[in-house]
Amino acid sequence: MSRKVKLLILIIISFSVYFIYQNNNTKDIKIVSLGDGLSLGINSYGIKEYSYIDYWKDSLENKGIKVEINQEYSKKDLSIFQLLEVIKYNPKIKRDLTEAHYVILNLGYNDLLYKLSLDKKISVANFNYILKDIEKNYQELIKEIKKYYKKEIIVIGYYSHDKDNYYKIMGIRRLNQILCTEENIEYIDTYRLLADSKLYFSNPNSYYPNKKGYQKIAEQIITKTLEKKDRI
Repeated sequence: MSRKVKLLILIIISFSVYFIYQNNNTKDIKIVSLGDGLSLGINSYGIKEYSYIDYWKDSLENKGIKVEINQEYSKKDLSIFQLLEVIKYNPKIKRDLTEAHYVILNLGYNDLLYKLSLDKKISVANFNYILKDIEKNYQELIKEIKKYYKKEIIVIGYYSHDKDNYYKIMGIRRLNQILCTEENIEYIDTYRLLADSKLYFSNPNSYYPNKKGYQKIAEQIITKTLEKKDRI
């Protein structure tokens, strides 16, 4: 066998070993998103665009990490109670939670709005009862998720740029207190993060932020998860 043929074979073997090594060392993570319209990336005009999940995925893939996003269980009008029922009776979501590297949760706002809408002349007592009921359902939801997912849950808090509705503003503040107090939670505080309504909200009549708002939330997620390298 000539030296040229030997050299060619050596080069081919070297490249084969390199590509096999690269393929075997490509990181692959699964992220399960559980949430409402905010988790889906609904923009200020009601159109589904890029969410914080998508920006987070881009950041990870830029580092050579393969990312599988599961948004199957996120719905625009999803409530805490509805998701709780899905987890209790749907074997697939139990399996998806067990296999996930990250679970990100964004729920409670729909529950608050719906319950406030039922009482046209709300009292302080009724307001407190509403928040207690949301808290009970949320605690049960977290407990149910943790049966299958044993790591920290990333929880996205809520914000308010509606300055005219006292009970809605106070409700969101109380809701955020509920969301961040459970154990083994990585909480993302968006109340202060998106306080600049002119910068992060293109439509003053919409609850949903613009691209800058979603990017800002994603930045916080990336910062919070930077040290969680053991999961990937």
